[in-house]
Amino acid sequence: MLFPSVARLRSSDFRPRVWIIGTGPAGLSLALRLQEKKVPCLLIEAGDWVGSEDSQNFYRGVVVGDQYHQLHHARLRQFGGTSGHWTGWCRALDAHDFEVRDYIPHSGWPIRKHDLDPYALAASEILQVEPQAVDRAVTADIDAIELRFSPPVRLGAVNRQVVERSETIGLMVNTAVTELVPDEGRIDSLTLVDAERRRSELRVDQVCLCTGGIENSRLLLWSNARHSGRVVREAKTLGRYWMEHPVFTGADALIFNQAAAQFRERRFFAPSAAAMRSHRIGGAHIAVQAPSHGGSKLRSLTRDLICVAPRLFEGILALADEELLCHRAVKLEWEQLPRPENRIELDRDTDPFGMPRVRLHWTKSSAERRCALVSSQLLGEALIKQDLGRLRIRNWLLEGDTWPQGHQGAGFHHMGGTRMADSPATGVVDSNCKVFGMSNLYIGGSSVFPTGGHANPTYTIVQLALRLGDHLAAATARS
Repeated sequence: MLFPSVARLRSSDFRPRVWIIGTGPAGLSLALRLQEKKVPCLLIEAGDWVGSEDSQNFYRGVVVGDQYHQLHHARLRQFGGTSGHWTGWCRALDAHDFEVRDYIPHSGWPIRKHDLDPYALAASEILQVEPQAVDRAVTADIDAIELRFSPPVRLGAVNRQVVERSETIGLMVNTAVTELVPDEGRIDSLTLVDAERRRSELRVDQVCLCTGGIENSRLLLWSNARHSGRVVREAKTLGRYWMEHPVFTGADALIFNQAAAQFRERRFFAPSAAAMRSHRIGGAHIAVQAPSHGGSKLRSLTRDLICVAPRLFEGILALADEELLCHRAVKLEWEQLPRPENRIELDRDTDPFGMPRVRLHWTKSSAERRCALVSSQLLGEALIKQDLGRLRIRNWLLEGDTWPQGHQGAGFHHMGGTRMADSPATGVVDSNCKVFGMSNLYIGGSSVFPTGGHANPTYTIVQLALRLGDHLAAATARS
């Protein structure tokens, strides 16, 4: 059900019980769940059906620290949100990702994996992926794991007709929420600006902020500044503990001919839970990618390996023929540890609607480099033990003090800033994603992640949104 303007919504008989700000994976999944429960909800999207340069301009910001993507490139302001950037890979978080790990400060979720498991089937259907296969141990330290692949689902395109025809989901596009207006421990109204820059205020019931891992913090920080801290009352963690997944090519592998079939086009490995505990590292997944062609490169790599460790590679030079060996790049994506200095702040510069733009402080630590190095070393040892091949770790990871330029660097995976916790002293939302101290304000999306694991966040975002939908349906039924 579409509403072309605030005036048309006001003049209609539609009365939403839940107001959802944002139409990305969190917002759309929440709306679909509420539709199943027959709870009327309204989706409010700042962008249009598809992105545009003018719309993306609102997402410009400043990055302080390590090299990172331009912020208006790293997310999409359109119906379906940043699912338009999704490459199709997904995986559920592992059980240990939710636990307190004594070697990772600020780790631990107030929920556990089994709290999200009931939503696995529905999440897989929304993202159009098969059920996740069980991981398999290669050695005690390395598991062969699965990252499921979907022909990247553009959730906006897939669900547009569903929303347009729905009797319980309303939608306004080209309508930005610029302020949450509080009153006595709840959100009383929303300030909206349409494409013609006309401002309106709408009274609300339940509100769920689903604008992404940067905008959730931005809108809360700005609303707090406008209303003397009455939106997030204990805000010392608001905007902080922001995380990404570093993504770099960190090694090269020689895969023996007899083992090449096991790797197919791409094969994923990860340190086992026991290895992570014993080595005190976060999670990582390692992709042994499709083979590179070219005999000279293969022979050069083989000679390099033999020079580094002649006894380990004895006899391999004689096999260095394209028919017997293949060369593959090894790409790592791994967990960034939550640190309060990685944070979102409001900048002095403003967007066309007068809201402060984002200033993102982001750096990687020595702990992140060590995680990538140890994970690579464990994979190299596993290849030797199983006689599958050999690994050469690249110099930047083995010896360097700087991070290489020109690599992907990070995965567009914006996590943290409104972290989930047991108390407002350590987070922004409780185990039901409700903002502490507010009776009707909830947050959806990966900004609530206390830690990020190594898995792409989309699948967990959808699981959390479905769980939140059940909670809100029960809350509206009670009221």
